[in-house]
Amino acid sequence: VNLTKVRHMPPPIVIFITGMPLLKCNMSGTRIQEYIEANPGCKLPKTVSTMLQGQRKDLLVYRLPLEMTFYSIKNGRFAAEYGEKTKKMGRELDPTNPRDSDEIRELLTGIDPNQSNILQKDMLKNGQREPGIITHDGFVINGNRRRSVLEELVLAGQSQFAFIDVGILPPNVSAKDLWMIEAGIQMARNVQLDYNPINELLKFKEGLDAGLSPIQIAEAIYGGYKASDIVEKLEQYKLISQYLNFIQEPGNFMKARRIHEHFIDLRKIRDTFGKVTGATPDEKASATRIAFQLIHDGVQAREFRKLKDILVKDEVRKELWDAREHSKPEPSSEKMKKKRDAEEKDGHTEARTIFNNCVDSLNALKDAENPEKLLGRALKNLDAIDINHANLKQPEIVEMINKATNILNTLKHKSTIQK
Repeated sequence: VNLTKVRHMPPPIVIFITGMPLLKCNMSGTRIQEYIEANPGCKLPKTVSTMLQGQRKDLLVYRLPLEMTFYSIKNGRFAAEYGEKTKKMGRELDPTNPRDSDEIRELLTGIDPNQSNILQKDMLKNGQREPGIITHDGFVINGNRRRSVLEELVLAGQSQFAFIDVGILPPNVSAKDLWMIEAGIQMARNVQLDYNPINELLKFKEGLDAGLSPIQIAEAIYGGYKASDIVEKLEQYKLISQYLNFIQEPGNFMKARRIHEHFIDLRKIRDTFGKVTGATPDEKASATRIAFQLIHDGVQAREFRKLKDILVKDEVRKELWDAREHSKPEPSSEKMKKKRDAEEKDGHTEARTIFNNCVDSLNALKDAENPEKLLGRALKNLDAIDINHANLKQPEIVEMINKATNILNTLKHKSTIQK
């Protein structure tokens, strides 16, 4: 095969529709067909199976030059990373552009360098074991990781790896079928590959946008998903999207990568709050914004779950509402500055301080029938106060001291009467 001739063939004309590059007039599809006709030896004696319109179809496998195929920017494996990259660049990447293709390859190999190295060593020893699947015009639906490793080998001087074995889908395959092909193969629970929890959510949302129902999504992914699982995942996605808008980082799902479990808890917290108290929409919105602020401010999952009990206790919830003033949408950079400023003073943000006080109030309510425990906790806190601290002269602190004195005098009087 004359690779030089292939490499210098005119590039396809590209247009963009909803962010996905499509090849105008199917020029790349024509190039692939012409290559197959000119090189009959590229047809391999094997097939790769997939599902199209609910029917199993065996696709013939061909060995094509890498240059005739393109990465898919819809690859769910790096959806969050891709979103962060395009946000920084201010545009979508074009897989048919060599420089953009390099960016995509680096994203793919960087997801899990160790796995990429393992696959590379296996390919050096055994070649490409499993065929990929491409659209008729060359976009890789399944096999992007394999393509990236093959390209890395070529860049390292291993020119014999400049080809990829693929099954070719027929023209006019629907968005639903394309989603089910990728998700059905890569997201099955028994073979799930590199789908971190955030990218999993993004892939489910993509399936919904492609016109699939939660039931269809669950059925397309082998391995025990139920429609209710998908509905819960989509609700989690919605909450994360709202959180990203709250910190003014819309669509930047990398900002939620290490806190995704908080939003599973938040969905349950909001449901309980609504059912137990009959909360109004405004109250639910306030609780959500406070929760978003606490998530941003670093409240760990175990503590965060206490928000449910705080919200269902009327007297403690009234304390929590003071955090509304400190839980308003603003840029993430501003919120991070407030958090750092508080930490430098060995403290917490205003919202988190109010939350901690609510947790103390909640514990006090639970221990209401155990006065010795409450008094013991109070004495420890009082002993820790520096009696020479300048803040003790502040009016609000003086008021608190007077209130504490009155409570202690009342307790002393009651205990004396009982004796």
